[in-house]
Amino acid sequence: MNVAAIGAADLADMTSVLLGIVASLAALLIWIAYGLANAAVMRSADPPDGLQWTGIQGIGAAIGSLLLLPLASFEPADAASTYRFVAWALVMGLAGSWFATWCWVVASRRLPLALSAQLIVAETVFGLAYGFVFEGRLPHPAEAIGALLQVCGVSSAIAAFSRNRPMPKSEQSQALPVTQR
Repeated sequence: MNVAAIGAADLADMTSVLLGIVASLAALLIWIAYGLANAAVMRSADPPDGLQWTGIQGIGAAIGSLLLLPLASFEPADAASTYRFVAWALVMGLAGSWFATWCWVVASRRLPLALSAQLIVAETVFGLAYGFVFEGRLPHPAEAIGALLQVCGVSSAIAAFSRNRPMPKSEQSQALPVTQR
């Protein structure tokens, strides 16, 4: 995707594109490491409580975000803009980060690693969707097909993993009808 935009870039833009590719590869490696580490922690003999583990990750992210303060704009803003920013920051922090991380922790504990690792595709698809909304346009055919193929791939994996999967004994008692308990 974006082959035309990359092909039309001049030398200064190509440096930016190459830096973006390197940053993307670094992000991919970090996500792989996170997925493996998270699955290992959640499947350990004595895993932490999901909410506590999510809270610890949130605290770590908050501390890490302090490193971004030198990049922040400290220009004065009017009260309405400040309140709107704080409100959206809270919504995105709680719904988009904390709740999403908690869901990921629960999925990591209950799904095979080969399946839970594929669920990160949702972030890519939603990132594309947010980008299209921001740009005020519909996806180009290649973008739409790529996103659809990602969703179809993960859906196929979910279908493959859900066939004839034995239920863990810890969950069998919960699955019995009330009359048989």
